[in-house]
Amino acid sequence: MTLLQEAYTLMQGQSEKNIQLIVELFQTMSSRGEATAKLLSEAFKRTGLAKNVVKLPDDFDETFDALVMPLL
Repeated sequence: MTLLQEAYTLMQGQSEKNIQLIVELFQTMSSRGEATAKLLSEAFKRTGLAKNVVKLPDDFDETFDALVMPLL
């Protein structure tokens, strides 16, 4: 059974009120997804904005890895 089929089967046993709530949830999730995608696309357009403004030390990668590794 696919996830969609399972969702459909579960929906068949729900009351009209519950189905309305689920539909509203899906609509909210869908609109947020579209807004997030738009924000991300705008953010990627700005990539490189601070090029040559932020200068990291030459050993940044090694230092960063040493700081993060104990957390993993």
